[in-house]
Amino acid sequence: MAKKRVKDVFRLWQIEKAEFTGNYGFPVIHGTSKIPESIVLFSKCKKEKDVKNKAVHFYEFDETFESCLSSKNKLSKMIKIFRNYQSVILPDYSVYRDFPLTMQIFQMYKSRAVGNFLMQNGINVIPNVRWGDEKTYDFAFDGIEKYGVVAVGVLGGYRDNETKLWFEKGFLKMLEVLEPETILCYGKLSEDMFLEAKRRGVKVVEYPTEVSKRKAKVDSLQLSIDFM
Repeated sequence: MAKKRVKDVFRLWQIEKAEFTGNYGFPVIHGTSKIPESIVLFSKCKKEKDVKNKAVHFYEFDETFESCLSSKNKLSKMIKIFRNYQSVILPDYSVYRDFPLTMQIFQMYKSRAVGNFLMQNGINVIPNVRWGDEKTYDFAFDGIEKYGVVAVGVLGGYRDNETKLWFEKGFLKMLEVLEPETILCYGKLSEDMFLEAKRRGVKVVEYPTEVSKRKAKVDSLQLSIDFM
């Protein structure tokens, strides 16, 4: 009798040959130490030129990349694009403090699982670190090697006082647990966090957000008009 084919609805293809760690079995990520000159949105990476020293990132709405990353066929096609880049910063799946804790765990797990698939296909990766409140500290840093290069999405971390409080508490916990050599920031850290990282000997590299890029263009255009 022919063996019945079962569709992999669990995305086990993402974690083939993975090493696992922690209480929740997160895949271990072996990140690159190379620092990209600039970073490019996933949704724009197909059209970007001169990308050999750039990294792809996912600091945008989950709906922009979820369907691609959850499909083996689609992600395999994107790997051909990723190979042109220096590296890929792993997905920044949304983690809201009012999510059920199980969902927060799963969102962080998905980023590591995608990272494993990319690694197994020869892509240099940079782990993205994401946390919620202090309950997430038990797993938010699992699967990420100490003393390496990590990336953090700062955009949204300062939208209100409560969010700032939890973002900065988590940032300090990350410094304590991972002791990174370099932190790549999408957006600008507060001066306090920047100086604390520097005090600990951590290099911080900040990249402009899409919002700040657009603002800079508008300001530049306005300046040129003013001088006409």
